[in-house]
Amino acid sequence: MNKVFRALIIIALAIVIHGCGSKKSPTGGAVDSEKPTVLTSLPAAFGQISNGRILIDFSKPMDKSSITQGIYIYPPIADKKITLDKNTVTILINEELKTDTNYYVTLTTRLKDIRGNNLEENQTLVFASGKLNNYRVAGTIEYEYPLDRNSYIQFNLLSADSLIVLSQKISGGAYAIDALNPSDYILRAYIDKNNNGRYDFSIEPWFETKSSIRQATNINMTMAYADTTRPVINNIQLRSNREIQIDFSEAVKSYSNLRISRVHDKTELKIIKQLLLGDKLHLLTAEMDSSAYAIEIIALSDHKANAHPRTLYRFNGTTKKDETPPTIVSANPRNGTSVNDLEPVLEVRFSEIIPLENVMVKLISTEGGEVIAMDIIQADHFVCKFRPKRPLQNYRTHSLIIGSESSDISGNKLESDFKLVFLPLKRDK
Repeated sequence: MNKVFRALIIIALAIVIHGCGSKKSPTGGAVDSEKPTVLTSLPAAFGQISNGRILIDFSKPMDKSSITQGIYIYPPIADKKITLDKNTVTILINEELKTDTNYYVTLTTRLKDIRGNNLEENQTLVFASGKLNNYRVAGTIEYEYPLDRNSYIQFNLLSADSLIVLSQKISGGAYAIDALNPSDYILRAYIDKNNNGRYDFSIEPWFETKSSIRQATNINMTMAYADTTRPVINNIQLRSNREIQIDFSEAVKSYSNLRISRVHDKTELKIIKQLLLGDKLHLLTAEMDSSAYAIEIIALSDHKANAHPRTLYRFNGTTKKDETPPTIVSANPRNGTSVNDLEPVLEVRFSEIIPLENVMVKLISTEGGEVIAMDIIQADHFVCKFRPKRPLQNYRTHSLIIGSESSDISGNKLESDFKLVFLPLKRDK
């Protein structure tokens, strides 16, 4: 019995000891992820630093090791001492400063607090030694892709020898940078789309230029993507034996020459009309047959000057004829509406390209039937544009008539006349 009792005591002690040994350390609470911010500076921004000392107070105790790597001063100050006391950075300047010169202290995201949280964004504090200079650079911002307008731009102003002068985030359709010294600068901007703190070639929009700023200067920025890829032909679509659509890999700006010929005997296929619309080139030609053809394009260039000296693409022709009559898809102004112009531009959109010589059009005054001469603003296109050669009668109905004899390259005609009725309604101011 004693043996059983001793065994039970040993088992109980083992359970207690095991339970005590498996206890976990208490957790330290919520992780501190709040980023530090700049609260104040002494002197305040744009103040004088003639006493040789700048104090910058942060919202949290800062990491001492990040201070020397995260602060830039321009113009450079060689003899200086930067110290940290908890939340406050002190910059002691031990050399004579330039007179009537702005000094820029840039605080970068390399700065971090004692918990490892980095500053939210680069920012620059401007101070004066003597007279404060207030030269400005400003301008509009355009975006290659409109959706990028919703993103922040990292803007850096550099000296002519590529030292950081100031750094900040900008956004929207315009910008302005004030309090600049008269000097030569490099303006550099990019959108950090993947938030890695640097510009990534070709996948992020970029702008850079050099400028001599010695007065108020206007520089418009275009946030564009780098592109070193030359345009190529992706595909050929044969709409009929007289219509070819060439699909390019990207929007094309220009080409110097285009030729289509049979492969076996080099006989050239006559090209009657050419219409380049972005990444598509529409061709109206003489009748093809089912032979193999080659398209040769010289100096095919995109909008970023990437060009192919010679592009060659082969395809098999077709004898399929177009038997579908063209239609009018839309018109401007809309039928039955008024226009606040006595010399309005009248637009008609067709379902296909209609050669100008095949468009039977006239403009008449409905009251009296007078035919009014017109200028051709755009033709040989999906959209044809016309404008009267003289002011129309105010408050008098007019009609633009596209006759049913109008036809496409294959001779298919409109099924009926198209009539656009509108009323010039020009009120005196």
